[in-house]
Amino acid sequence: MASDSARRPQGVRSRRYDRCVSEQALDATPPLGRIQARALPDAVYDALLDMLTWGRLEPDAPLAIDRLARALDVSPTPVREALARLENTGLVRRTAHRGYRVAPPMSNEQMAELADARLVIEVGATERAMRHVDELLPDLERAFARHEQSAHALAEATPEDSHDRLRTYFEEDWAFHQVILDHCGNRYLARSVNALSFSVHRMRQTVGMGVSDAPIAVSEHRAILEAVRSRDATRAVETMRSHVSNVRVRSSETSEEGT
Repeated sequence: MASDSARRPQGVRSRRYDRCVSEQALDATPPLGRIQARALPDAVYDALLDMLTWGRLEPDAPLAIDRLARALDVSPTPVREALARLENTGLVRRTAHRGYRVAPPMSNEQMAELADARLVIEVGATERAMRHVDELLPDLERAFARHEQSAHALAEATPEDSHDRLRTYFEEDWAFHQVILDHCGNRYLARSVNALSFSVHRMRQTVGMGVSDAPIAVSEHRAILEAVRSRDATRAVETMRSHVSNVRVRSSETSEEGT
């Protein structure tokens, strides 16, 4: 009788292999501590979201519910519920007879579509936020200062703290955009881009952007801020359009270098 590996089509992995990969990924994850029962569903969701967005689990790795439950010291039920919610973010996918898996790396086509979606939404949000420039400017000044500071800290990172500093940098980078969304006066625009933030994380994981991109991103954010300071709505819209377009180009170039 032919062996299991001989019968299996090339490129198809065994369940034993998947289980091994899942266990290795979770074993490498620091203990998260016991979660309080009163906030169990949201706490489990937040813990898994943190693991997914900050690279503790490899792309396309299997997500064994029982294994995750043991790692979080909870029952399988809240883990199953959290994974179902996370499927809507695009960070997790579920396939028949295979269960849940971490989403695979984004394709160039997906990254291009993400940039197009951001252009449509964020450029419109910038135009609307400029109608409330007196309220927008102080918050944007503070957000830019934090982003610039996080970029400086990232440039001086050591191997011991580089992960934490990169995480802070990405959070402050997105927070700058979030300020504009918060002042656009349209909750549906803000929600639309917030949903895209998960995809932005996936894109960054795919292309590995961070240290090399930071000085350019800070410079482009500064140009947006200067346009807002001058109360020039047309200039603010065009600098935002240029920034998001440039992110698309840099993502594509970095992805091609890695192939």
